[in-house]
Amino acid sequence: MRYAKKIMSLRKTLLVFFLSAFTAISAHAGEINFSSDHDFLAINLNIKDQGLGNAEFVVLSVTLTPMARRRLEEASRGSLQQDMTISLDGNIISTTIVRSVMKSPHLKLSLSREMARNVFPSLLSTPVQSISLSGYAMPNWTQGTWAESLTADAPNTEYAADEKLSISSKTLNAPSCKHVNHTVVATSDSVVELRVDRRNKCVLDEVSVAKMILTRTTEAERIVISLYAIGSDFNGPPTRESTYRRQ
Repeated sequence: MRYAKKIMSLRKTLLVFFLSAFTAISAHAGEINFSSDHDFLAINLNIKDQGLGNAEFVVLSVTLTPMARRRLEEASRGSLQQDMTISLDGNIISTTIVRSVMKSPHLKLSLSREMARNVFPSLLSTPVQSISLSGYAMPNWTQGTWAESLTADAPNTEYAADEKLSISSKTLNAPSCKHVNHTVVATSDSVVELRVDRRNKCVLDEVSVAKMILTRTTEAERIVISLYAIGSDFNGPPTRESTYRRQ
């Protein structure tokens, strides 16, 4: 009986020990939340496959502000050999084991494509010194000057002339969309998806554009342009869609 009591006492002691250890580790697990509005001096979001063996991930490289760098250094120092969770605008990006104190102002993170789509709008509107969004090459069939084809909603040629849009490998240009940068986030032989840099407002057909899809038609000199407004459901139907002819 005495032996059984000792065994039970030992089990309780071990249980208390492991619970205390777990609580201590959880309490000291680090976390840091970056804000795209305040913590970055420069941003590069590379959406191409970087040979990481997994095309589902894209690479986010940022230069931190001095204050953000100090916060990262303190958080990593307090989490040595433990997990540290890194978030961006409240979205958890990754959890990693801290091997050493992180003092560099340069930080590189791998994001899932779904996470990249979530943070893309805020990154594009971030007031940073420089932003570089590396995407796929713009196919030749999309580039040039395009004018909206006449429809029942636009019965006169003057309206169509006002809706000319010039597309180059890096910029969009129209009367209300002047020299606005874009990034090719997906491409195929017949469809190209662009994300528009919202730091310079781009308005087409009275739509404040955040996303644009260009689709080839059976006619070489015509394409369909689908516009998605800022704040719209990018996976749903476009805000406006029209056929354009090459000028």
